[in-house]
Amino acid sequence: MTVPAPAASTAPNPPTAAAPPPSDAPAPPAPWTPPTPLPGPVHSPRVTLRFWEAADAPSMLAAIEASRSTLLPWMPWALADNRTVEECIYNIERFRRAREAPACDSYVLGIFDRRTNEAIGGTGLHRINHSAQQAEIGYWVRADRRRRGLCTEAVAHLLSAALAPQAAGGWGFRRIEILCGGGNTPSARVPGKLGLRQEYSLKEARWVDGLGWQDTLGWGVLAGEWDGARHALRRG
Repeated sequence: MTVPAPAASTAPNPPTAAAPPPSDAPAPPAPWTPPTPLPGPVHSPRVTLRFWEAADAPSMLAAIEASRSTLLPWMPWALADNRTVEECIYNIERFRRAREAPACDSYVLGIFDRRTNEAIGGTGLHRINHSAQQAEIGYWVRADRRRRGLCTEAVAHLLSAALAPQAAGGWGFRRIEILCGGGNTPSARVPGKLGLRQEYSLKEARWVDGLGWQDTLGWGVLAGEWDGARHALRRG
């Protein structure tokens, strides 16, 4: 008689072991963690960058009121936020609590006239990507203090602090980005003046009330490309 062939096995094949990485492959980087304590004020010839304090609320409000219409449409918070000293105090306290949280992803700083201590704008390290050791710098300057290079000066010195090693008193980021809307020409001038590398232009990537879909422009710089002593790109 005919002997039937054995049935095909339905057991799954054993998994194939992954090849080990090359012996010279770089180890995965550790995620960025904030320095302890957080870095102190950053001083340039004309401005000081530091955390907002409750006593700054009247000066913050004055800077915003002098600029509110010009901050729109790019900074929608200017439409309905920080309208009174009390609201400014509330937000300054919110900034303080946020930066004390272990997973903080935004450190908000004020820009102050170094001579008078008057608030003349805001900046900070935002949208922190801990695993990529990266942050974004945003900024604004009050309307009656623009076109004097103050914003470019502030951002240059913040870049030096952001990209400096934590052991040297810096924030220890590996990479910094600057993003802005394609139609926001004044903001786009800042990374242009600093000679930063424009890395992308995303077509109609953001909605801006009153304008519709707008492009997003992005610049980037690595720690090894920035000369913190000169507050400028490395030569060569």
